[in-house]
Amino acid sequence: MRFTGKNIVITGAGGDLGLAISERLISEGANVLAVVEREEERTKLDKISPQGVLESFVADVTNTEQVKAYAEKAFSLWGAIDGFVNNAGIQTRVRPIVDFPEADFDRVMAVNVRGVFLGMKYVFPRMRDGGSVVNMSSALGVVGGAGIVAYVGSKHAIVGMTKTAALEVGNRGIRVNACAPGPIAGSMTFKLAEEVFAGSDKTFGETVPLGRHGTPEDVAGLVAFLLSDDSRYATGTVHAVDGGFTTP
Repeated sequence: MRFTGKNIVITGAGGDLGLAISERLISEGANVLAVVEREEERTKLDKISPQGVLESFVADVTNTEQVKAYAEKAFSLWGAIDGFVNNAGIQTRVRPIVDFPEADFDRVMAVNVRGVFLGMKYVFPRMRDGGSVVNMSSALGVVGGAGIVAYVGSKHAIVGMTKTAALEVGNRGIRVNACAPGPIAGSMTFKLAEEVFAGSDKTFGETVPLGRHGTPEDVAGLVAFLLSDDSRYATGTVHAVDGGFTTP
C-alpha cells in the first residue's frame, strides 16, 4: 500500500494504459482523479474496486481551461497533488512524410505534446513538494519509426520536456521521469500493426527480444515504481518497458 493517502491525477484514463495504471494505483491505496476524454469513458472505470478513492473528470487535454479545471478539481478534492501521470496520447494513420496529412500531424502534436505541456504547467503549482510526475513517452520516443512522423516526433518531444521539467522543479523535490513503452497489447498497437503489417499475420510482439507484446499491467508496474519513493533518486530519466525493442 505504497500510495495510501497519496493523491494522483491520471490523464488518458479511459485507454488501455490509463485503466491499468488507475487500477494499479488504486490497489495500492491511492486517491485517483481519472481524467477521461469523453463522458462514456467513465463507465470503463466502474470495474475498478477502489482501495483508495476514485474520482473521474471529463476534459480535453489540449484545452487550457479544461486542463486548469482538472488540476483545480484534484486540488479542491484533496488540497494537494502528490503524483501526476501525463498519459493521454493518440496515433493516426501510417503515411510517409510527403503524404502525411497536416491535420493529422497537428492533432497528434496537440494531444501528445501540448497536452503534456499544459498538464505540467497547471499541475506543478498545485503539487506538493516531493511529488512525482510520469510523462508517457514511447520506445519510439528514443528511436525512429517510418510512416508515423507525428507520433515519433511527439514522443521525442516528451523526452525533452521531461528533462527540462526535471531541472526546473528539482529544487522543490519534485521528480519528473518519462515512461517509454514498447509494443503493448491494446487497441493502439493492434490498429497500428494492421497498417504496418497489412496482408500479414505478423505482430509487433515478434519483433522484440522477449518475443511477445507487453501488457498494460507491465507499464502500470513501472509507472507505480516511478511514482513511489522506491525511485526517490531518479529524475529527468527515460525508463523503457519494451521487451528489449530499443536494445542496440
